[in-house]
Order: sequence, then C-alpha cells, then structure tokens
Amino acid sequence: MPEVSRRAVMATALGGIGLAALAPAAPAFAHSVSGTIASSATGGTGASGLAEPVRSLFSPAVGHAFTAADGDRTLRLVLTAVEDLPGAASGDEHRFALLFSTDGYAAVDGTVTLSRAGAPDVALFVTPIGRPGLSRTLQAVVDRTA
Repeated sequence: MPEVSRRAVMATALGGIGLAALAPAAPAFAHSVSGTIASSATGGTGASGLAEPVRSLFSPAVGHAFTAADGDRTLRLVLTAVEDLPGAASGDEHRFALLFSTDGYAAVDGTVTLSRAGAPDVALFVTPIGRPGLSRTLQAVVDRTA
C-alpha cells in the first residue's frame, strides 16, 4: 500500500481551496471578456446577434407591439410601461422594469426573444405578474449593475 505524505495531502488541499476560490469568478470573467470582444466586434450586440437590453431601446416603444418568441410559440406583446427599479437612479439606462400586456394568453415564465420593426432583437426573461390565472401582464426586469 503506498504511503501518502503530509506534503502531498497539504498540496492537494491547498490546490482544491484555490480552485474553489477561483471557480465563482470564472464565469463572470469569461462573460466580461466575451462581452467586451463581442461588443467591440459587433457594435453593441452580443455573439448571438442580440442587442444588450438598455432603457433607450424601449422608452420610445411604449405603446408599440413586440413579437416574443421562445422557440415553441410566438406571442404578441404590447409594451405598456418602462419603470425605474427601487434604489436605481431615475432613468437609469441599465436598471429598469418593462411591463407588457398580452391579448388573452395565460403566460408562463421564460426567456423570449423580443423583436419589433426598426429595432434590434433582445433576449429577456419575462414572467406574469398579478393574480395567478388572471394575469395578462408580463414583466421583464433589467438590472445590469456589474
């Protein structure tokens, strides 16, 4: 049976601690690097061809219809409001909530690609708000503080 030295045990333990400390930072670092590269290469759109969700993209579109596609279905949504988030500066470009109305659809949570004529496509997570089963309002929250 091979003998394990204290040095080998300590090296293994310290290596594991180092990896555990770096693991949470890796996705954020990779995202920031890929976002910087994609943004500079495509003029503000991500590698997938989708635009970053910013307030100035949605504010002029209040009252206009969007098409929301999730791969399985397509919905027609009307943007009813762009609201400030609690604690965010008024009009913050990167921290806001979007409210959409739907026409009779019992919506479920999910990521959709929003599109509208004359504007770039944006992917957002939308969720129904209000009383369960009766809601025809969807909300998307954008909070890009990092």
